[in-house]
Amino acid sequence: MSTKLKHQAPGPAEAGGNVVVLTKCSAEGCSKKTDLLNFCNEHYDWFKYGLLTKEGHHPSDFDKKYQAYMKRKAA
Repeated sequence: MSTKLKHQAPGPAEAGGNVVVLTKCSAEGCSKKTDLLNFCNEHYDWFKYGLLTKEGHHPSDFDKKYQAYMKRKAA
């Protein structure tokens, strides 16, 4: 039994499977292609360490987190 209503358009998988969705990174000012969770590789790493929110914005304590991130990367 289908959960879609008759007036809804089919999704990309149902439209023949040849639709490719290209999106840009969610981080502010980045125009690279997304790889994971709507972020490019570099900004996905930032997201994992708390330097970016889901929407791609910097948190209020960005400077403190960035310094800790750079220390981890140097080690």
